[in-house]
Amino acid sequence: MRLFKDIAHCFFGKNCENVSNTPLFGVRLVVVICALLMNTTVPMAAQTSDKDVKTVIRAWRLPNDLGVADTVVIDSSFLNLPMKEMPHTYSIANSYNGNLVSPIESKIYFDRQDKIDFLFARAYMPYILTPGDVRFYNTTTPYSTIAYKKGFTTYREENDLDFSFTANLTPDFNLGLTLNYLNAVGHYNSQSGKRFNGSVFGSYDGTHYGCRGAVTFNTLSNFENGGIVSDSVDYLSSSLKTEDIPVNLEAMSEYKYISGFLNHHYSICVERERRVTPDSVTIDYIPVTTFMHTFEVNQSTKRYVEQQADQGFYAHRYFDRRDTRDTANVLNIRNTLAVTFEEEFNKWLRFGAMVYAVNECQRYAFSVPETTDSTVNIINNDYDFMLANPLLLHSDSLTGHQWVNNTWVGGSIYKNTGKYIRYGFTGDVCVVGYKLGEFKVNGHINTDFRVGKDTMRISANAYVKNEQPDYFLQHYRSNHYYWNNDFRKTYRFYVGGEWAYPTKYVQPSINVGFENLTHYIYFGEDGLPVQHEGNIQVLAVDAQLNFRTKRFGMDNNVVYQLSSDKALPLPSVALYHNIYYRDCWFKALDVQIGVDMRYHTAYYAPLLNPATGQFCIQHKEKVGNYPILNVYANFYVRSLRLKLFAHFTHFNQYFMKHKNYYSMSGYPLNPPVFRAGLAWHFYK
Repeated sequence: MRLFKDIAHCFFGKNCENVSNTPLFGVRLVVVICALLMNTTVPMAAQTSDKDVKTVIRAWRLPNDLGVADTVVIDSSFLNLPMKEMPHTYSIANSYNGNLVSPIESKIYFDRQDKIDFLFARAYMPYILTPGDVRFYNTTTPYSTIAYKKGFTTYREENDLDFSFTANLTPDFNLGLTLNYLNAVGHYNSQSGKRFNGSVFGSYDGTHYGCRGAVTFNTLSNFENGGIVSDSVDYLSSSLKTEDIPVNLEAMSEYKYISGFLNHHYSICVERERRVTPDSVTIDYIPVTTFMHTFEVNQSTKRYVEQQADQGFYAHRYFDRRDTRDTANVLNIRNTLAVTFEEEFNKWLRFGAMVYAVNECQRYAFSVPETTDSTVNIINNDYDFMLANPLLLHSDSLTGHQWVNNTWVGGSIYKNTGKYIRYGFTGDVCVVGYKLGEFKVNGHINTDFRVGKDTMRISANAYVKNEQPDYFLQHYRSNHYYWNNDFRKTYRFYVGGEWAYPTKYVQPSINVGFENLTHYIYFGEDGLPVQHEGNIQVLAVDAQLNFRTKRFGMDNNVVYQLSSDKALPLPSVALYHNIYYRDCWFKALDVQIGVDMRYHTAYYAPLLNPATGQFCIQHKEKVGNYPILNVYANFYVRSLRLKLFAHFTHFNQYFMKHKNYYSMSGYPLNPPVFRAGLAWHFYK
């Protein structure tokens, strides 16, 4: 109890009665919870010390609702620790407002994620923790990690706290949780952002029955400034402090996502004897057929708020002249049933097969002004009555909803085991519902084989998708934007491949991808969605060449992209280079000291629309052709399993003649910032 009181005094102060009103109550509360859980880890490990139990940690994810596990490697390396934070983990080049919590879009086309069927989730995709991102564990001893990072800037501080804990209650039953709190004030006005997310997860793996379940939650909020004011003044080269540079807008966006997920299966097995030693035999249970069910329910909500709607930034105000409270929401309930014929059963014809059916029920909630006057016709764009009668509107515009239902059937064949060749082919089609006729077919094949002392990997993959546009691309109503479309399905064809040959000193790899898009949908310069007539082709080559010696290393990543149409603008070349020195000092302290650089060629980068959270094309101003250089030092204390880092970003601003460091038109990146942090691992 004394420890808990000391923790409370340390983080809250001795007078804790009004602690919930303090600015950092959220992060302090998370720290205390982490401390309490980690305090239980040591005794649990101590209880097993007499038995000399070796720590073995197995981790995996379920990236889709078919319940196919994808093994995850536990990252225990201390190398490049500062670069393992958003937005750098998303892509080597991104469009965002410069702050750590921001709507974001990768400038590398094939890095863009699409994990949630909700238009307004796109700008927050890499920040969102979905069931497919949850790591499930099986551990022989309890395992926990806490990490804290801080940006040291007066009145513009950054705090990032991560915590995870997992332990097995029995050899087959595991429970765990994760928490993350990120608060970044930002260096420009009306830019502050926060993220709080986490998960509670568990898994059971028995001989015949197994299940995995998780609950995830996400809350992201950020202020919107519409970029810095565009006039004849070069603000980045002026003597003005960043917080004194005028901006276009004062508004706020919020995104929430919560999900519940359960995947469980029952396998019919046969018994096979396996000789362990000349005198002993063990029994293996080989699955023949597996029956699987996956249930998921999730809800996404996007909200945009302005205390003053008439700031001269938008051309229209359809609902209210005074303020803006736009909301869009989708509730998704999804069930998947599958029967799998396992590949392990037949040792002569080694491949597996699966048939499955998916039912999806969605409720879309959208903005509709409340009125009983029959003369108001939203579909026919009769806005005059709305503007003349603002008192008839709700304070929040989430007032209408529509239910839709979809059913898919599909199947797959695969080979996940084997010495040389592994493959998988999956296809399904929507047979009932709003997305009737939507289909996808995808496949991959890869092989590993020895070349000299090392292993070469070659893989190829392809897909064909015919996708129904998101409901909110067809219908949307808000204070500043309104549309009612009848877009056709988007057809996508992709083919790509990868070659890699990692050796002890050199790790080369090259990834080539080509995609053809028909009826591509994008957001135009007026902020409205547009469907492109015809085809757009995208070609990308992603080459990496890393060098490692005993004390020096160099990472190189070059991406070349080619887009056939200005409706999909991309930088031609993006670069990432990282050169460093590494060594072990005093046989106890691992050290890495280095410099890294990010750069992309100039192009007409899409511009963020704060009201809709979409990236809209523009052809007025190019951004790019400016390097960002960072210097860093990482340390790993072996005896404590403690990682430490110091990171000074964008130091080249001090000597660059042209300070044109924009991520998007009007959105500059942060000036030089010093950050430091630690990551501490606890296990036996």
